[in-house]
This record gives sequence, structure tokens and C-alpha cells, in this order.
Amino acid sequence: MSPDLKTIFRNEKVGAAGFFLAVLLSRIPFLFSGFGLDGDSWAVAITAMNLHQSGTYIVSRLPGYPVHEWLSSLVISGGPFAVNFITALVSSVGFLFFLFTLKALRFRSVYLASFALAAVPVVYIHSTTTIDYNFALAFILIAFYFVIKGNPIVAGLFLGLAIGSRITSGAMLLPFAILLAKSEGVKNNLNRILKLSIPAIIIGMLAYIPVFKQYGFGFFTYYDVPYPSIPKVLYKFSVEVWGVLGFLSLVVAIILMFLPVRASAKKYLFPRSVNERFVIAWLVAVDLYIIAFLKLPMESGYLIPMVPFVLMIFGKYLYERAFNFLCVCLILSPFVFNISPSERFDASSPSAISFHFNTGGEDLVFDVLKGPVLSYNSRRRNGMQFSKEVLSMTDSVSRRSVIVAGRWYNQLVAENGDTLRKNVVFRSYLDEDAVVKYFAKGYQIYYMPKQDYYNQVMRNVDLHVYGAVPFILETRF
Repeated sequence: MSPDLKTIFRNEKVGAAGFFLAVLLSRIPFLFSGFGLDGDSWAVAITAMNLHQSGTYIVSRLPGYPVHEWLSSLVISGGPFAVNFITALVSSVGFLFFLFTLKALRFRSVYLASFALAAVPVVYIHSTTTIDYNFALAFILIAFYFVIKGNPIVAGLFLGLAIGSRITSGAMLLPFAILLAKSEGVKNNLNRILKLSIPAIIIGMLAYIPVFKQYGFGFFTYYDVPYPSIPKVLYKFSVEVWGVLGFLSLVVAIILMFLPVRASAKKYLFPRSVNERFVIAWLVAVDLYIIAFLKLPMESGYLIPMVPFVLMIFGKYLYERAFNFLCVCLILSPFVFNISPSERFDASSPSAISFHFNTGGEDLVFDVLKGPVLSYNSRRRNGMQFSKEVLSMTDSVSRRSVIVAGRWYNQLVAENGDTLRKNVVFRSYLDEDAVVKYFAKGYQIYYMPKQDYYNQVMRNVDLHVYGAVPFILETRF
């Protein structure tokens, strides 16, 4: 390579731009398959459509995610690709600021660690869907950079945007306050913490004014859902976050932290100035999000904010070769080895090398050639095809009917554009009053696969008492 080219590639701006473009372009193939697999993604799309078309703001789900919902409304007319692209763009900006933060901390493997963060399966997947997880992460990472650079006011502004995207982002006030506290006296520390906290709280409160106007103080809640089984919680906490390969590499990395190694081989990645104060702040951030997840472990996406701090903890205590091994495995993790449900209408189409097994009463498939990102995208496509078939089937329903759609409700409504399609009304779940009303008016009550069970769990109503029958006569769900 010529001296001129070496100079170009050593240029930090070119390197950062190349990293940003590489990450953003890697998301493009996965932005076309609807708004996502999670019903909440479709709920955001419905909220964005209402906001765009009528200016009416109805939260996608409580307690509301106003910054993300409002930004989504600006591009919703461009369809799923446009909204997903905004997620990919904002996510890539967040990863770029993580890179800037590592540079500011004089970390040795800046690009490898940054690519690893962008590749962690739960982070990768939700950088391609219409969901708020990575919006909050990006604003947290930008705020983190300005905390490290000693600018708490700007950090507070971005943390406020993170709170406006996901209210749980407010938990980052504590670890950021720890990072701002130095041995310069209580007054100076308090001054810095207030410079962070006041703008964060003000921006966060301003973001939630539309939610407060509609719901009052009752907005600060969440929908009550049954606590998942312990095996599902453990799966979401481990494999669904890191992928099969990523999780195994984490286990190996933890073992390597405690194995005796020759002193000559121990090349650590952070300078000594990154001391216990930093590690305590990172551990607090990790612990806060683990506690929040365990309180309501419905989605692995709830753990996304802890991922960069987990990586930095390993970067602090793993020697260089071990950390590089971990990062390489995480970068590969989205594309190989995955475990996913096999008996659902939105199940991933298995590759040539896949194996079926049953655990916890659920049929699963271990796919060697389709990693979490590829499998998730396959599920998105299959889910889109299934919902289109359901909408087509409703056209032949001649009697007034109501379909209890459950987890499919938001997707069906978003694709149909309304809760009503000819003679059919779509409802998520029916409480006692609603089911009695439909039954009294002579409606035929249908339910989507397995949603009779979930209606009884969620609303304590047995639909079969009112003559409900399955809309699709198949055993898969």
C-alpha cells in the first residue's frame, strides 16, 4: 500500500465514516419485511399512521414512547422500509458514538468492539424494525460520550431524548452520576450531576406532555401480562440476546477471565486511568436493566441498554487475545446457529442443516446455517404472508363476526388499515362486557390460533362459553 493510501486509512474521520456506512448498509437487506415480528412494532406503526393522518396521538402501548412514535410518524407514509430505515440510521449513529467513546477512553480495539456491539443479535435485529429499543440505546450512547467528554449539559439533553423514547432510560442517571463524580469536592460533583439531571428531566417531561394530557398520571403503567415460564426467561436472557454462538463465547470469556495466564500474554485494552469508578458505573447500569427485565421479562429487547456496558466490562478485564476472540464470535453470531419455534405460522423456514427437538412442551428447531438475524427475517416474511392470507379469508365471511386476534391484532389492523373489514371486526382480546355485547348482537366469535387460551389468561373470559370457534383449523400456532 502506498504512503498516501496509508495516510488516508489512518485518518480517523475516514475510519469512522467507513464504520458508520458499513453498519448502516449491513441493515438494508432486512428493512423490507414489514414493521417487525413483535406486535409492538405494528402498534407503533398504527400510532404513527394516526398521528400522520389526523394529528391524533394514541400511544402504541403504555407508558408511551413519544419521541420514537413522533419520529416514526414523519416517515410513515414511506411504508415499512422508510420507518425501519430511520431505526437503522439512528442505531448506526449510536454505534458511532460508542466508537467515539472508546476512542476518548483510549481503548485499544475500538473498531472490533464497536462492530461487536452492532452485531449482538438482539441489537442487530432491533436496528431493523419499527421499535424504540435502539432509539433509546442511541441517545444513551450519545449521552455517554458527552459524559466522558465532561459536558454534562449536552449529555442531559440526549438522555432526555432517551427517556422520551423509553422511560426506563431514566435509570442511566445513576451510572452517569457516578461517572461525573470526581475527587473535587461535593459542591463540584453536585454541580455536574445537576447539569446532567435537570436537562434530562426537563426534556423527558416535555416529551411526555401529550401522553399526560390524554392519560393523566395513569400513563405511568404497563399492560399486565402473565409472567413467562423460567425456561423462557432464561432463553430470553441468554440466547435471545447474544445468539447461540455469542452466548457460548461469553461463557468462555468468563472462564478465561479467571484462568492463570503468562504475564507476557496479558495485554489489556483500557489504560489504567479507566479505573474502578468506571467499572462501578458500568456494573450499576447492567444491574439496573437486569433487575428491570426480571420484573417483567417479556422481551429480550429490554436488555439492550446493558449490552455496551457488558462489552466494556469484558474489555476492562479480559486480556487482548481473549477479548478479540469474544468480539469475533459476537460478529459471527447473527449469521450462524439459532434456536427458534418450529410450529408457528410465522416460524422460520429451516435451512438444509437444521434439527428439530422438543423442550418445555414446545417444538423447536436448531438451525446451523440461519443465525438469529437471518431466522428473524425469515419469520417476518412468513408472518407477513400469513397475515395476508388471514385478511383474504375474511372476505368470504358472510355473517357478522368478531375475530379475537391476540398477538396478531396490531399486524392485521395495520395491514388492513382499520379494525373493520367487511363483516369482520378485529379485536385483540375480549373482556366480559365486550364478549356479551357481541354475543347478544348475534356475532359469530372466532379466535386466532391459541388466542382462546390467552384471552382467558389476559381477560379471564372463556370464549368457548359464547360459542367461539377457531378461525383457522390447524394445530400449528
